[in-house]
Amino acid sequence: MDSGKAISIALVKAEKTKADLARGIGRKPETIYAMCKAKSASTNTLKRIADYLGMTVTELVALGEDAK
Repeated sequence: MDSGKAISIALVKAEKTKADLARGIGRKPETIYAMCKAKSASTNTLKRIADYLGMTVTELVALGEDAK
């Protein structure tokens, strides 16, 4: 699973920016940009992102799987 790709796709689908996500989950924008380039993220982080975007972790992860 490519979590960075999943996060990027989820943001586009939700019509949110990386800056929106950073504010929404209490992280620095630089951290979000790095996450979107990374191949993996912690389960806790994925949960926070999924919650913010109104989806489940499974749905979020599936976006990274579909992107291959």
